[in-house]
Amino acid sequence: MEAVERALDWYAGEMLLAEHPPISASDAAALQAVMRRERPLEPGQIETLVRFTHTMFLVTGKAPEVPSCVLGDALTALSALGTNASERFPWRWDPGLDAEAFTKLGFSETSAGIAQSQRANREDWQAHAKRNRAFIEQAASGCTQKELAVVLGAGQAFDLPLLELSRAFERLVLVDIDGEALERTISSTIKDPGLRARVEARVLDLSGINGQFVRAVDQVMAKSGDADEIAAELSSLCRSYLLPERPRLLGDDEHADLLISDLVLSQVAWPQRVYALRLYEERFGKLGGDAERRWVVPFWEFELRVQQDHISSLAGAAERTVLCSDVISRPTLLDAAGVERETGKKIFALGVASLLERIPKFFQVEQHAAWQWSRYRAGKGGAAGSRMDVEGLLLSEPPTP
Repeated sequence: MEAVERALDWYAGEMLLAEHPPISASDAAALQAVMRRERPLEPGQIETLVRFTHTMFLVTGKAPEVPSCVLGDALTALSALGTNASERFPWRWDPGLDAEAFTKLGFSETSAGIAQSQRANREDWQAHAKRNRAFIEQAASGCTQKELAVVLGAGQAFDLPLLELSRAFERLVLVDIDGEALERTISSTIKDPGLRARVEARVLDLSGINGQFVRAVDQVMAKSGDADEIAAELSSLCRSYLLPERPRLLGDDEHADLLISDLVLSQVAWPQRVYALRLYEERFGKLGGDAERRWVVPFWEFELRVQQDHISSLAGAAERTVLCSDVISRPTLLDAAGVERETGKKIFALGVASLLERIPKFFQVEQHAAWQWSRYRAGKGGAAGSRMDVEGLLLSEPPTP
């Protein structure tokens, strides 16, 4: 909270003197009022907050003496403020598997799709996997103790050094929402009975809200009303999102030496958006133009906040934390000569240009790496490909005074 307020105060005294400030004086003042609990967060203000914090990220990169503030700080502050708490939609974090939500959100199909894409783009996926594994193995080698390692998102482990982790740590806990995919991965990767005895599979919903979200969307879609009325209801649902307390990934008596969140962050709230859009378009037809933007923005805000709660859930759980995520997707197409080229469009999976912008002050960044992953190639007939900017962070936490 203090980091955001200090940055806003600096911005009001310095950046607003610029000829074309990234956000206006009135927008900056409105954000200050939110942070001081003088007014609630209004629809659309998160978009302003993204622009403000990205500006501060760029400024402090060139002038370290300027008060630093990134989007991760701002979203964490909003959660602490609780400005959008709703009696109508009382959210709670429940990581237990909800079978109905698992089916409706299509997690089994997603797992199968990942495996199919990996087979179809083996060489490019291996190049990414090599970088990803090396980053994780280096982080593991620096652990002072090696009693417990925990991996989140281990269901499709093509880019995870699971065998090496099982050898290095006394216990290895592998977490995924797809229990069948997780068991297949363990069986095919760790075949030695002695090593297998060290491995525990846990089926968890890392968003903690899938069941609640699916039921709420189903209730909204069951109501009478036109397209605008239902869209407004869904917007209210998204903007009501607020967990009453920070999620806890491990038990009260557990503290990991190494905690790994691998390619989870960008996906933790994506299936929910896809599900709601499918139901909406089945009823009202395909979205486009201004109507599409009005529909997308509240779901984008919801994604950012669920993502931030996932990052917060990593705090206090381990001596060292590895966070790997795709950050930007760059679509590609074949040109007239059949050469694959980027279209120039960028899709920001985390709302920012760098994973560093999502890390709040209660983490210290020990190491940062970045690489590109050609996830799938463009094809003939206008089939688009995708090149992903991936980043890895090794995080620690300052010792408690």
